[in-house]
Amino acid sequence: MQSAARMPSVSRPLGTPNVLLAEPRFSGHRLAYVRVLAEEALRRDQLVHVALPSDAVDSAEFRVHLSDLLGRVSFIEIANFGLNALEETSKRVNASRTVVTDGDGLALELAKRGSWRGAGRLSVLIMRESVQHPGPRILRWLKNGAKKAIVGRAAFLPGVDLAVLKSATWSGKSALRVAVDPVQLSCSSADVEAIRMDWGLDSSKYWFAVLGAITPRKNVPLLADSISRISRMNVGLVIAGKIEPSIRQEVDAAVQEAEGAGVNVVVVDRTLSDRELDAAVTVADCLLLAHSNEGPSGLLGKAACAGTRVLAAGARSLRVDTEGLAGLAEWVELEADAIADAMNHARASNGSGARIATGSDSFLKALLPVG
Repeated sequence: MQSAARMPSVSRPLGTPNVLLAEPRFSGHRLAYVRVLAEEALRRDQLVHVALPSDAVDSAEFRVHLSDLLGRVSFIEIANFGLNALEETSKRVNASRTVVTDGDGLALELAKRGSWRGAGRLSVLIMRESVQHPGPRILRWLKNGAKKAIVGRAAFLPGVDLAVLKSATWSGKSALRVAVDPVQLSCSSADVEAIRMDWGLDSSKYWFAVLGAITPRKNVPLLADSISRISRMNVGLVIAGKIEPSIRQEVDAAVQEAEGAGVNVVVVDRTLSDRELDAAVTVADCLLLAHSNEGPSGLLGKAACAGTRVLAAGARSLRVDTEGLAGLAEWVELEADAIADAMNHARASNGSGARIATGSDSFLKALLPVG
């Protein structure tokens, strides 16, 4: 991966649009968004540059989401991500459009300065439209008010196209441009059965699942406590995704607690490929989303696409998103007894629900508009 200071020249026909896709963080599913945008730009015969932090190319997330784009796009290393570095890089590649897929921090820089000075136009994706402060309600209200003001100011700057990320189940109105999560399932029925066999997911059990990057926001200890409170007959818990090292000990203790209560627990500690993740969502009987922070969940959209039941807890944004999945999802407070009761309710419900149609049209229209 080339550094921004030594960007190589690229042979191309005159007039070919240059697109710069920038992602300051590569954890979780962020690089999947970059891939969706890169593939669309390539489909349009545009020249694509992808700017990432210096350690991204060696990450499991890069290998899963972007490694097969090597040779088709140019990768640029930005050691210190920020507005100035992004503007300089956009000029070096003569970008007609720069897209930042986790643009919450950049929006603050834009609002403070009041201008975009890079090449071409800038698309900014706001991944967390609101914040959830753990303290008093008044502090949460103040923080959300401040963020709304920041986003609103950045949205109306010349040369800037700002959009807020919404769940695939979202339906409503927004004062800002909306980018609906580009959910799609890439797995086949054979992939689903392979996951069931490889992970030892006995079909006679009812499987709850915590999937994706396992970070503190997923509240694994709370979920283990909750599942330990219900009748454990024919119940299992799958924890699959790369576990953040800082919480590995905590997760291990939670697993031991659940197993001690008679719950069959399966742990897969690695970054899942898109196909594996989609198959895991499909094979699960109930997806658990107990989030401490606000923001759309791509996994909720995948569950809706697969017809998998969802038990959501905590973030108010999840509460809103589950309203679009009547009969397929339930939201409760982030509290062990409430989650345990909802687990019992999910088990007693009949099978999976109706699947919703999903796609990437809204996402691409908002961030990579034609013309």
